[in-house]
Amino acid sequence: MTQATSPASVSKERAREAMARFVAVWEQGELAAVDEIFSKDLTYHAPPFPDMGRDGFRDFVDSFRAGFTEIHVQMQEHLVDGATSVHRWTVEAVLSGTTPLLPGVEATGKRTTGEGAHVLHWSGDEVSEAWHFGDWLGWLTKAGVLPPMPGTGA
Repeated sequence: MTQATSPASVSKERAREAMARFVAVWEQGELAAVDEIFSKDLTYHAPPFPDMGRDGFRDFVDSFRAGFTEIHVQMQEHLVDGATSVHRWTVEAVLSGTTPLLPGVEATGKRTTGEGAHVLHWSGDEVSEAWHFGDWLGWLTKAGVLPPMPGTGA
């Protein structure tokens, strides 16, 4: 783990504003917002995907948006403690295309939903490290990519 340390604190207002811009990255593809939020030396963790820097994150969003449309993110909760902020969210989208993130998977036209959180480590006014935790298994199952797990009734 490469947690950034900084004696400074991020303000609640800055963390909320950054997440509002972050939602626009996903929903509208406003990739210019990536430079407003993340430092040049960003490490973005999104298991099970490989860690990425700022340019890799832009590619990740482009790839995601190639397969998923009608993306809507709803922020549920923001917590700020010193130079760390945590943001819980829900998201919905439609698997309407193909994406390099899911090689060999065709569009299903199914709406999917998921929930997760971001843990952000701030260096000054920018995020230097981000942890993206989401229910990828549930997301892909609801999108029709994976079969329902036995006994789930899904």
